[in-house]
Amino acid sequence: MIFAGIVAGGSGSRIINADKPKQFIEIGGIPILIRTIRAFEDIGEIERIYVGIKPDWYDYADKLLEEYNISSKRVRLVTGGKNRNGTVLNILREITAIFGVNKGDVLITHDAVRPFVSERIIRDNITCALNTAACGTYIPSDDTIIRTKDGLSVTENLPRRELMRAQTPQTFEISTLCDCIDKLGNDKLDLLTDTCGILTECGYQINIVKGEPMNFKITTDHDLMIAGLMAMD
Repeated sequence: MIFAGIVAGGSGSRIINADKPKQFIEIGGIPILIRTIRAFEDIGEIERIYVGIKPDWYDYADKLLEEYNISSKRVRLVTGGKNRNGTVLNILREITAIFGVNKGDVLITHDAVRPFVSERIIRDNITCALNTAACGTYIPSDDTIIRTKDGLSVTENLPRRELMRAQTPQTFEISTLCDCIDKLGNDKLDLLTDTCGILTECGYQINIVKGEPMNFKITTDHDLMIAGLMAMD
């Protein structure tokens, strides 16, 4: 079976004057979170969609799903963790508690504030993870990237042809992900900032799914402005 996990626990602190976390802000009259959920609802192969929400916003999100007629049978809220990986682990626990750990089952994880993810990206992630242990979504870097040790001067120019920018989804074969989590333990997991890192630590290759510029993460007021214009089309 195929499951989706939408990470929606961020606070949106870089959005100036926001009265709510950024995933609940409306663009084109529809909350960002609802747009993201709908992108995954459109993929019929996905058995269930789990949305990780901070406890303080759980009731708000629940009412939002009802307001926009999101199916409670297919879309379920899960309490978010203290960070991104914590939220993914909570979603994973919910899945395995109900469905067990089955070889070949897939979890596709995505940031709630990337509402313009395309059907092609989602399907390519699923196809890749059905044939490998793990994959992520990446786009080439258009900018030259430098390394600096002091924040004041350039230490090294990095070769752009070897660099890519990470997006989501990140997608995993569930039994492999569970095995890696058990091997690493909580102390090691706390040091990792994304779920691909869990598989990398266990020696698995992360395969590349081609991303798209429109699949950007809404983080700043500028991002929010661009997203608002895109939502009007």
